[in-house]
Amino acid sequence: MLGAVRTKIAASLLGPSGMGLLAQAMSLRDLLSSAATFGSRTSYLKLVAEHYGRDERQALERLLVSALTLIMVLALVTAGAAAIASEQISEWAFGSPAFAVLVVVAALVVVVGAPARMVARTFTGVLDFRTYLQIAAVEAVVAVVAMAILAKLFGVAGAIGSFAVAEAAVLVTGGFLLWRRLARPLGLDLRPRMPAGDVVRRLARLASALTVTSLAASGAAVWVRAEVLHELGTDASGYYQVAWQVGQNYLSLLGGVLWSYGMPKVATRLEDPALILHLQNNFLRIVLTILAPGVIGLLALREVWIPILFSKAFLAAGTLVAWQLVGELVAMTRQSMNISVLPRERLGFLIGQAIFYWGLWALVATVSLPWLGATAPAVSYLVANLFTLGLTWWYHRTRFGYRLEAENRRLLAWCVPGVCVALALVHGEAGWTERGAAIVLASAWLLANRSLLLRLWAREA
Repeated sequence: MLGAVRTKIAASLLGPSGMGLLAQAMSLRDLLSSAATFGSRTSYLKLVAEHYGRDERQALERLLVSALTLIMVLALVTAGAAAIASEQISEWAFGSPAFAVLVVVAALVVVVGAPARMVARTFTGVLDFRTYLQIAAVEAVVAVVAMAILAKLFGVAGAIGSFAVAEAAVLVTGGFLLWRRLARPLGLDLRPRMPAGDVVRRLARLASALTVTSLAASGAAVWVRAEVLHELGTDASGYYQVAWQVGQNYLSLLGGVLWSYGMPKVATRLEDPALILHLQNNFLRIVLTILAPGVIGLLALREVWIPILFSKAFLAAGTLVAWQLVGELVAMTRQSMNISVLPRERLGFLIGQAIFYWGLWALVATVSLPWLGATAPAVSYLVANLFTLGLTWWYHRTRFGYRLEAENRRLLAWCVPGVCVALALVHGEAGWTERGAAIVLASAWLLANRSLLLRLWAREA
């Protein structure tokens, strides 16, 4: 909720043009962060879950100290290099060296944010979600206040700077709670020292693949936004930010569950392939019974929530939102299978999938931009997810014997045509009669599967 308030403040103060610049700066931050963390955030989470699950306290201590020290050094080096080359980076990413200050501020966010994210992820690795949520709550409050003040005073640069302030709050709060709730009870000595060579090598082994995936994702985002800025201007980039942010943030709750809960649980039960398959099917059930009707509801009511969450100036983004959200639905279907890939250390598949998926999105978006205009990135996102879903299913089917449980086959048989009908009802300039029918359809689907949802919740609680 507070994240939505921050977005509302930024949209009201900056408008579509300013939001377009902010979105590109945040994509650039993600690219720099991927380089600074060497793609090790997810591998770090995997190793934390393994050591904590086996009660290997000395190994956990060495991992925490080594990883955090390494990330802080890499963040400083990466941010420093970006600041030195800020004018050249600005020319590529924004189409003008005049925005070099935005590059410098984005680099500052990385310096604070890289270690802050690692500290916060430690708690998901040990399955302490209460502490993780407390840190997130602190971050959300600070982010709202900082955005309101800094964006008002300094415009886009201030809005970017507000993220650095929020990350600093995460680092301070998370560091204190890490000492109080993990290090002290387990007797861990987290005083800074030289990283352990074996820990760095293990992180690097996993991170070598994850670096490619992270850089592919953030690099593709910067590329596509740069093409939109060059071809269509900052307003078009701002409109796409609405679609992207709704897809990535407002529907990221399930994604967070998949990676913060599903992957650590798989990592501790690698000897039980039947349980892993059952977890994959459970997460697919969540996608089909919660995410699918939620997408329909968002699309049917977009004229209501876009002015509330952003402003009326962003209503033109409605069509982009439709294509993007359908792409997110396909993406989460794919990710329900992929929670087992990293714990099983199938690094070759991670690299190949990332290059194919993000490369295809960037290619299709670039080629289709002259014909589809501002909708090109969102349409291309759906296309890339559909192709990658087929490849992902084939891989898991042939390598691990992935199969759908009977309940999921039934859900898919009803959900796919139902979503298509609902999308046809709400697409374009549909009237409120058609939109109301789509909402009724989505509500009926939720009610029809309420017992399944309650049973699934009780099973995974």
